Amino acid sequence: MGLISGSNYRWLLKLFQYALGGAALLWLVLNAEWERVLTVIDGIHYGVVVVILAASVAETLSRFSMWHVLLNGISTTPFSTAARTTLITNFVNQLLPSRLSGRSIAPLVLRHYTRRDWSEVVTIAGVHTALYAVCNGLVAAIGLALFVSEFSPGLLIVLAGSVALYLFVGIGSLIAGWRFDSVGQLAGAARERAERIPLVSKGLSAVVGRLPSFSDGITDVFDTLLTDYRVIGLYASGWVASRMVFPGVRVWLLLDALNVEFSPVMLPVVLVTAYSVTLLPITPGGIGVAEASATLVFGALGVAEPIIAPVILVDRFLSVYLPSLAGWYPVTRLDLTAIATDEQ
Repeated sequence: MGLISGSNYRWLLKLFQYALGGAALLWLVLNAEWERVLTVIDGIHYGVVVVILAASVAETLSRFSMWHVLLNGISTTPFSTAARTTLITNFVNQLLPSRLSGRSIAPLVLRHYTRRDWSEVVTIAGVHTALYAVCNGLVAAIGLALFVSEFSPGLLIVLAGSVALYLFVGIGSLIAGWRFDSVGQLAGAARERAERIPLVSKGLSAVVGRLPSFSDGITDVFDTLLTDYRVIGLYASGWVASRMVFPGVRVWLLLDALNVEFSPVMLPVVLVTAYSVTLLPITPGGIGVAEASATLVFGALGVAEPIIAPVILVDRFLSVYLPSLAGWYPVTRLDLTAIATDEQ
């Protein structure tokens, strides 16, 4: 049967997606001016390196805070729970196409660490998905509007589709939250994705298969979180810090070291717009495609592609791949069998 039960078509599609991501990364590596970049990086003052690393750590902590504020909006929760949830979902996102894959198993992770009711953990995960998608969609839409005349038709279509998908997912998740009868569809999607995850697919599938039919609590938890302006404000602040401020600082310092002028004010908006393709289920976690699209976006805005490509690769490594790799260990520590055998 294999990891993906069913048709050979799905196997071929997955192989194609991984191959596409690898080909995109290879294209970037081969077309980058590594000699110049490495020479400049070697001469960067150690103080700048410290700031870049500090910004990367602060970015990761800000991501943790987004889960933490939602969990605390219902009841006090250790920050470590939010950290492990973030790392695990990010790790899964690199195994499967689309960011929605990791978010589909977030309720299982929250249940494992908090022992809260299924209705609470599914709702919290849904609110996180909705707010993240709305924030990303709105900022990317602003970037698209500002630079629409600079992009080629093909790039414009891809970016516009990504922005539309973010807004659709965000608004749709909010609507679904107040209509708890649609949660069953979320459980079905979670079950389908759980069956594709290597090593832990059996346990995840068993857990998701036991998700109960929700009839109470969904709307109440949504109302509690989404009518609390403090929760919304803190979540939005965490999103802005993790997706705009700290990535913007890191990339601006790298560009400055390469003597590339770019508006530090517009840079965060450009980054959100450039990376918006990660939601499209093209490659696992947007690997390769995200880097390629970001390179094309900056290229359209006047930054030479051989120069920006290494910067994008460094940025993605520090912001996505390194934190995701850190999620491997907590994934192996999940006792999914115990969750599957819990009494509802």
